[in-house]
Amino acid sequence: MATSAAGPVLIVGSGLIGRSWAMLFASGGFRVKLFDIEQQQITNALENIRKDMKLLEQSSSLKGSLSAEQQLFLITGCSNIQEAVEGAIHIQECVPEDLELKKKVFAQLDGIIGDDVVLSSSTSCLLPSQLFAGLVHVKQCIVAHPVSMSNLDVDHISFWFWGVLHFV
Repeated sequence: MATSAAGPVLIVGSGLIGRSWAMLFASGGFRVKLFDIEQQQITNALENIRKDMKLLEQSSSLKGSLSAEQQLFLITGCSNIQEAVEGAIHIQECVPEDLELKKKVFAQLDGIIGDDVVLSSSTSCLLPSQLFAGLVHVKQCIVAHPVSMSNLDVDHISFWFWGVLHFV
């Protein structure tokens, strides 16, 4: 589990993929900031996360050692990108699969992050060379997608992601 000294993880985009990442990071004890440009989207996302976590807890399927309430406490919403980025150690982009939109988001983030923040895209089909071209912090950029493939062992994937997170 992450220590309370670790900075927060920022999720940019509060759709299904963004909510999934928020839940995954919270299950590992990370503080999570969920950013969206629309406050109502954030409100809806937090409510959906609450419902999903409660259902997972009731079915004994909740990940991590923390209760649903403890995990929910770790997730907050923010509609101001400057505030959202503050202190973040990892930023997971989860906006719609549109190259120009993603490039715009990464350019904005690139201009306000430090040299110790990981920028990660949840793209499922765009090339990293397209997404990250021209960024100052390009060496801090990765692609990580919470893919669910039937031919792979889900526990192995989860372990691999946690290994990456602990390495970062």
